[in-house]
Amino acid sequence: LYVNYNHERAAQSALSRTEVGLSLLAATDGIPVSVFYDGKHRIPIILKTTGAELGNNAVWRIIPNIDALNEETFRDIYLGLKDKGDVIEELTATVPIHQINDQILINWKEPVVRRYNGNRAIKAQCNTTEQVTAEQLRQRLVPEINQIDLPDGYTMTWQGEYEASSEAQKYLFANVPLAIVLMIGILIALFKDYKKPLIIILCLPLAFIGIVSAMLISGKEFGFVAIVGTLGLIGMMIKNGVVLIDEITLLIEKGTDPFQALIDASILRFRPVIMASFTTILGMIPLVGDDMFGSMAVTIMGGLFVGTIITLIVIPLFYSLLFKIRADKK
Repeated sequence: LYVNYNHERAAQSALSRTEVGLSLLAATDGIPVSVFYDGKHRIPIILKTTGAELGNNAVWRIIPNIDALNEETFRDIYLGLKDKGDVIEELTATVPIHQINDQILINWKEPVVRRYNGNRAIKAQCNTTEQVTAEQLRQRLVPEINQIDLPDGYTMTWQGEYEASSEAQKYLFANVPLAIVLMIGILIALFKDYKKPLIIILCLPLAFIGIVSAMLISGKEFGFVAIVGTLGLIGMMIKNGVVLIDEITLLIEKGTDPFQALIDASILRFRPVIMASFTTILGMIPLVGDDMFGSMAVTIMGGLFVGTIITLIVIPLFYSLLFKIRADKK
């Protein structure tokens, strides 16, 4: 907002730039005069004029116009032609802002020059509508964005949720190999065998049957949060596998027929495995509708449901294959 301040007319009205600025501030943003504390919240109290056009907004004096106190004024007071109210009104009289300026203009400027990594930059951003994820919207925009012909010296990058998710996945997967090595090492140390850990590891990819099905049914996006849920699901499946294989090993050591031990172990561990899985699935239900953690909940629910079936059926099957257990073989 640009006001062409006229020095001569302002001097005649005994008004300064500060007084004109305060008048404009009162007509636009308002003048801060005090603060009100509502509990711990600090709420500013502002003085603001309303109702008048900007050009007709009154400019008041910080210091009364002493020039109005001349001999003529004192004579009128003495003769009774003026009272105290008339004198006070003359001392504090306001002047319309259009009388002390030539024109008021609106000029566009760049109040803030935004930079990214030291280079001048501009951001285009938006919010998605319901039922549309950020990645789905990005995939729709990619073909059109790629058609933009950038001048020399200009570059374009995707930021926002895409950049944050990409960075998070990079740091997440950087430690996945170490985690896999540690899990395998712990399983080998636990069972003192390489076949039993191999049975559990072979069952883990089958959990993606439940993950993919749950994602297709729910319409969720398999993003960073869903990947975190998948890593947590792997730990749950390993735990269920350890419980079942440990029971099989215990029955065989007690002298039970190996084939019968596979059946009995599945029956004995059916309730603990089912109850542990379904309590986890039920606990994930409140998160299904959440925008951020909904995909993680769906991933765990679908993967754990199928993973439980895999634990009770496929693990005994793999055990019999690797250890060559048959129904007619003692």
